[in-house]
Amino acid sequence: MSGLPLLLARRYFHGRRQGAGNAATTFSILGIAVGVMTLTVILAVMNGFQLGFIESIVEVSSYHLQLTPPRGAAAAVPPADVARMRSTRGVTAVVPFVERQALIESVLQRPRACVVRAVPPDLLALDPVQARMLAPVSGQFDLRAGAARASADAPGPGVFMGAELAAVLGVRAGEPVVLVSYGTGPGGHPVARRDSFVLTGTFRTGYYDFDSGLAFISLEAADALYGGGEALPRTWGVKLANRFSDAGPLAAISAAVAGTGYTAESWRTYNRSFFDALAVEKLMMMLLVGLIFLVVGFNVFHSLRRSVHERMEEIAVLKAVGVPPRRIRLTFILQGLFIGVAGAAGGLAVGLLVAVNVNEVFAGVDLLVNAAVFAVRTLALSMNGASGGFEIFSPTAFYLTSVPSRVLPQEAFLVAFFAVGSCVAAAVAASRAVSRFRPAEVLRYE
Repeated sequence: MSGLPLLLARRYFHGRRQGAGNAATTFSILGIAVGVMTLTVILAVMNGFQLGFIESIVEVSSYHLQLTPPRGAAAAVPPADVARMRSTRGVTAVVPFVERQALIESVLQRPRACVVRAVPPDLLALDPVQARMLAPVSGQFDLRAGAARASADAPGPGVFMGAELAAVLGVRAGEPVVLVSYGTGPGGHPVARRDSFVLTGTFRTGYYDFDSGLAFISLEAADALYGGGEALPRTWGVKLANRFSDAGPLAAISAAVAGTGYTAESWRTYNRSFFDALAVEKLMMMLLVGLIFLVVGFNVFHSLRRSVHERMEEIAVLKAVGVPPRRIRLTFILQGLFIGVAGAAGGLAVGLLVAVNVNEVFAGVDLLVNAAVFAVRTLALSMNGASGGFEIFSPTAFYLTSVPSRVLPQEAFLVAFFAVGSCVAAAVAASRAVSRFRPAEVLRYE
């Protein structure tokens, strides 16, 4: 009798799909499938955008760990401690930098605000991941003094900036720009400076704030601009092989710089409000789209409850021959499980297929819309003055070349788990009606 609930559940499930209750069961499976598919695609696209932003910030700006010098002190990390940090297990790069706010202008454009980051000239060799993120789209990464100009005879120190910032300034690689900032003058007093640089190249990370407001110069140039020729206190950025395993390296590096006045912090504390906002955004989207599982759960509940009442005679006979009520309830719970698994499996398969090929899907939608517009205009004989083609994510409105999509397996299977769970919970609630049937009363009137 141990296999009786499974045998009856399969019989009832196939019977409802092929006969009575076909519509309710089919709509339940389709509802679960649509919900799983939609949530899988939405999460994949959200992950693509959010992880792109997070990785740009962590890999380019804040690093995985950061050593900050004490305020107002000319502190320095001894070379021996730097060597210890670089030899720490899990550390892949240790890079010094100085960051300041400044204005940058060209011959054609008025000053624009930007962040100026001073780094070693061999930054891309020290940090291979940052080398990939800052791959030049024009020119090259060259911060050395004496960079050749294309528009003047005199050389100057090099500057490497975001492609959007260069476009706003109207400059190309080899052309001059002017950096307007406050430096250190005689007696340590701040003085305004105007320093000429040569644009050596541009980069594009895909994160608009960096592409439109970040410029790199050499540490030597920063010392001349901001330190009056003296070396400025360096902030040290540390990259890890796995940024999520930061506890051990953070403790080791904190011990390495103990006594220098430097404080070590993890990437988890940088831009905390921004990262938390992204997490809340994803959670709210999951809750809103996940409401479809609640609706489908009610559908499954009413469908199985009706199934219980339709089979009162069979339930009464089973009880009369000694089948425990919990086994009969298990029959209907397994029906809910079958509905949930069927819908979740189909929705997950289609959702993963769409998520992996999301750009091709949008391209197909664009093609269909443009074909429909073309057909309407052709029939209306109004092709004159037709505008450009339709694009869902047009580059004129969105800072995108493609829609990023990244599937996290644990999230995809969590969505499927909740879909199946909603069906099982609805089936458990519906099966309670089994306990109220009394065999003698049911069979008396049949």
